[in-house]
Amino acid sequence: MMRKTNEGRTPVGILLPAAATGLLTTLLLMLIGAILVHRGTLSESVIAPCAWAFLAAGSAFAGLIASKQAEASKLLWALGAGAAVFLILLAAGVLLGARPVDIVRTVVSLLCALAASAIGGLAGANMRKKKRYSHIKK
Repeated sequence: MMRKTNEGRTPVGILLPAAATGLLTTLLLMLIGAILVHRGTLSESVIAPCAWAFLAAGSAFAGLIASKQAEASKLLWALGAGAAVFLILLAAGVLLGARPVDIVRTVVSLLCALAASAIGGLAGANMRKKKRYSHIKK
């Protein structure tokens, strides 16, 4: 009989849910930003800083989830999740965009994603895990 535990989770089992959640968070925030720009609430001059803030929020969330799911090396898993979010967005941007890639902006975005995912990973690693079955006395 097999027990269902978190022991021995595969890298895909840790990174995929974290990266997907971070990516969805980033895209949702970008959609909200696009709506605000379209309505005139947000000026076009703040699009780039908002995009970095949205990327940072999504990467931080991905890092938090990855570090909560990982048993060891929580910071490395968080950085991996942030890098995955960045790489997916970069690939989508390259495939969908007609403009050439700006290397400086890409590197700054990568550093932003990694720093935010590290912060999210540290927050996730320091969160207390909820004790299951704490109501049962031993």
